[in-house]
Amino acid sequence: MKTMPLSIRLDKQLRSLLVEGARRTPFNQRDLLRRTLRLHLREVIEQEAAPPEARVTNIDPWPRGSLAKAYQRVDRAWDRLEAAATAAQGRPSWDD
Repeated sequence: MKTMPLSIRLDKQLRSLLVEGARRTPFNQRDLLRRTLRLHLREVIEQEAAPPEARVTNIDPWPRGSLAKAYQRVDRAWDRLEAAATAAQGRPSWDD
């Protein structure tokens, strides 16, 4: 896996916490930081992410699969509808 170096400025309190963690665990500071990010970054993202915008409408969305069924029904009847609409029109004229 390719890695990319990342420079991070740590305040004094966070730096001392990282030093303590490296002293008390079998991990060095870099590995401890990587492990902490892997284990907890997703949680932090979920907690800090902006909440999704509220719905614009008060109408409930169609149940899953209902829209596909509706379009399938329209597809079958569309040819009959198109033929009826074409038959209902008069002949084209330049005088319209």
